[in-house]
Amino acid sequence: MMRHRSLAPIALIFAAGRLCAQVPQPDPSLNDVFKQGKDLWANQGDRDGAAAKFEQVLAALEPKARSLDAAWRGMLCETYNWLAILEDRNPAKKADAIRRIEALAGFNPDFELDKNITSGKLQALYDSLRGAKLAKVGFTFLPEGGVLKVDDVPGPSSTSRYLAFGSHKLIYAKPGFGSQEVDLTLAPKDTKNVDFKLDRNASTITFYTYPSGVEVLLDGKPQGKTSGQAPPDMKALADKAGLKVEDLSGPFVVSELKVGKHILELKSACFRPKRVELDESFTTPYADHILEAIKLDPSRGTLTVTSAWPGGELFLSGQSYGPLPATGVSVCAGTYDLVVKYPSGGFSQRVEIPENKAVSLAAKPKPRIAFIGFDGADDFPGKSRLLAQLQSLGDRLKEVAFLKPKDGESPVDAIARIRNAKEAELLLSLVSAKDRPGYPVDLVLGTLDREEEHLPLKPLDEDPLADLVGRLNTQPQIWEPSVGLLLADLPGESGPVVIQPGDTGKFGIQALKAITQAGGKAVTTALAFRQVLLEAKGETLSVTQAGLNASLPLGREPLELPLHASNLCYPFVLAELRLRTIAAKGDEAAFLKLNQAIAFMHFRRFDKALELLREAKVSGPGHLGLGQGTVDYYTGICLSKLGSVYIPEAIQAFGQAPKFPNSTLFGPDGPLVAPLAKQATEDLKN
Repeated sequence: MMRHRSLAPIALIFAAGRLCAQVPQPDPSLNDVFKQGKDLWANQGDRDGAAAKFEQVLAALEPKARSLDAAWRGMLCETYNWLAILEDRNPAKKADAIRRIEALAGFNPDFELDKNITSGKLQALYDSLRGAKLAKVGFTFLPEGGVLKVDDVPGPSSTSRYLAFGSHKLIYAKPGFGSQEVDLTLAPKDTKNVDFKLDRNASTITFYTYPSGVEVLLDGKPQGKTSGQAPPDMKALADKAGLKVEDLSGPFVVSELKVGKHILELKSACFRPKRVELDESFTTPYADHILEAIKLDPSRGTLTVTSAWPGGELFLSGQSYGPLPATGVSVCAGTYDLVVKYPSGGFSQRVEIPENKAVSLAAKPKPRIAFIGFDGADDFPGKSRLLAQLQSLGDRLKEVAFLKPKDGESPVDAIARIRNAKEAELLLSLVSAKDRPGYPVDLVLGTLDREEEHLPLKPLDEDPLADLVGRLNTQPQIWEPSVGLLLADLPGESGPVVIQPGDTGKFGIQALKAITQAGGKAVTTALAFRQVLLEAKGETLSVTQAGLNASLPLGREPLELPLHASNLCYPFVLAELRLRTIAAKGDEAAFLKLNQAIAFMHFRRFDKALELLREAKVSGPGHLGLGQGTVDYYTGICLSKLGSVYIPEAIQAFGQAPKFPNSTLFGPDGPLVAPLAKQATEDLKN
């Protein structure tokens, strides 16, 4: 590591850079106000104008006097001095002049008045004020440039100080040297001298970094962080590193460097860490060393997050990066907890941003489930174990975002908070069921609109939450891959026979001929063909029919949600389908609303199902499968369940369904809607 030896002494750097607390300092424009005050008096003789400027400076500095750094403290002392001079020349303000001198003596008695402009009378007053309570102590320091603590308060190592009468403990120290302690007792009219001489016991190194705020470790032990800004006389050092002087931190001193080799490590977020090896020449003999500027190289990547769902806001490890889409966001390389907050639902993922790499992902909101605790006071065997398992339930869930309960919050209060703030789509609670032998509690999972399911639990089972976890990790399957073929197994055929080729006719597929291969595999049944479809990847599927090879576009067909499937959790299904619908358009939105309606029918909420069915509009006549006829058929079912007053409207809805002869229930392989609708109409009329 190159040394740089033509810089200011290390002691001055230590005193200036390590003693001042990092506190907000006054507005730099006060410097101009102070200079204007001196100019108004010195060059224009404007006493009142000058006094007004100094009063402005005093009003800004005096309330913060004890927290000011050395430069601002010096300006405050000069301001007292100038105001006293100006006011002493005005007979009406001589009392104010005395007050300024008293304030100065109380604030910093070591400040020396400017004898060229201060009257002898004011100087005598100042000296008498200091002499009444203070004694002057002279100092010599070897070496110079260290820090003198008086009664544990650090200050500069000036050649003299005014100290209060009584006992004092003085400690002088400098990096690389041992400290020296002196006990001093002062009485009125005392004038004493104290000589300090320190012995060298280590080396020191001083350096500046880019950027500021770098964490420093020596041989693996934390030393602190660089801070502040380099002074203007460090320009040559900055130029050599290819930087502006204002880019460099203030000086950082590593002291107590003992004999031997050492490793200096520097770390900062968004930058590559750097190691600097210090060989034995830095400690043999002991000396003060100043290193060349240490420049850390940036370590950043870019992140792009998109979403088909509106209203998302991106957060990385708690910091907001604004609304989505977020394109090419420059971030520090590293690992983040990525969260997207939506008006409904949420998305979270741990993401790693490698250096100089671009990461892109599409965010999809998941339903949020809030566990609100145990709604009851009854004790039961396995209670604490079960509650602990519920607290960590989120670790087992893939399709929902899990929110833990707040400490000390009752279920009633939790429900009110979640409803008001819309913090979740689903509520999970544990409720007492002591009247049921063997199943002392229920898990109740419901939407905010109270579509609920009760799951009886045996708390002492090996995994009492297994059924809930399985259901919550099962997505509703309302689409399946398709190439637009209607197939049937017929006796004597070598594979499933094409009953209806649909749009595949333009690829040469013919009706009443068997498919013998799909995706490069032999298929002998319609079920085998469907299995190949489910496993297909890419945008096309190769099929063979009567020696013809065709590549058919791979699409998807809508399916009907099963009404009472034991592997599904219907409150979750409702929440999931609602979120999917937000980003859907056209027929996709219509089929999602159809399935939401079926989920509501599971809860016998026919009124809500009807609202969704009336919004679901499937375009065009449609091919064989779910279509507008399916929607009309279920509309008739819901109306018929709402009471006799809606029977005429139910008959009308059933009458609409046959107008779409290709519409089926369940999916492309389900029964045609038209005959079912006609039968339902006859049943209602009779």
